[in-house]
Amino acid sequence: MKKYSKYLIKAIILGLIFVIVLNLILSQKYISVTRYEYKNPRITEDFRVVHLTDLHNYQFGTKNRRLVEKVREETPDLIFLTGDMLNEDETRTDICIDLVGKLVKIAPVYVSLGNHEIEYMNRVGNNNLISEIEQAGAVVLNEQYIDMEINGVPARLGGVYGYVLAPDETKNSEQVFMEEFQDTDRFKILLSHVPEGLLLWKSMEYWDVDLVFSGHVHGGQVRLPFVGGLYDPEEGYFPTYTKGMFKCGNGTMILSAGLGSSRGRLRINNFPEMVVCEIGK
Repeated sequence: MKKYSKYLIKAIILGLIFVIVLNLILSQKYISVTRYEYKNPRITEDFRVVHLTDLHNYQFGTKNRRLVEKVREETPDLIFLTGDMLNEDETRTDICIDLVGKLVKIAPVYVSLGNHEIEYMNRVGNNNLISEIEQAGAVVLNEQYIDMEINGVPARLGGVYGYVLAPDETKNSEQVFMEEFQDTDRFKILLSHVPEGLLLWKSMEYWDVDLVFSGHVHGGQVRLPFVGGLYDPEEGYFPTYTKGMFKCGNGTMILSAGLGSSRGRLRINNFPEMVVCEIGK
């Protein structure tokens, strides 16, 4: 009996080690697909969006072959990239640019910048990265918006980097952009890398935005069973907002856990995420 118990304990320990190692591997390599449905009575014709964020120059297969195939399988009408597609200290941009070049062959690609793109451009001293992304065929929206028709739906699509705080008297470029962006009867979609201002600090209650796509927080980096994300720099431990679909004011945010990680940090129990959003009436 003692011998049997000894073998059982060893088997349990080995099983746990196997599960932990497998989870670690999958948390870096496996692309999960999270699906959301967003309804709005102003949408007269359904359309599908694929949202990618926080790749951090990671590659899923040679030249991101697996990621591109995942996106292609979804047959999206639009593809959104919401920042941190590379790292601030990169010496090469070809991984990011090559991916954009492949994605634009699937659907129109719209890009907002993240803190790593901003810091990269500050370090190298120019905005060539934006030019490279645009030359690859994507549209970069950096405190900019465009009016468009999406399957016949009049829409305004904008992109912004920063916390997007509630309106005040500072009138910085971000606030000027938001005032102009919201001044329309069109269906408004905002690509905003950083979610905290809009969601945690509730500035979505003040800005007239219908739907926001965001990233940045990597799902809390480590996800605990039945708990969720472990840590966010703004919220601290056990944050409320690390991934998911959240209503705030009259708007909705879809917050992705992203695909990669920066500075060599491991994702734990936190599979790389591709978001697919069905937008309809």
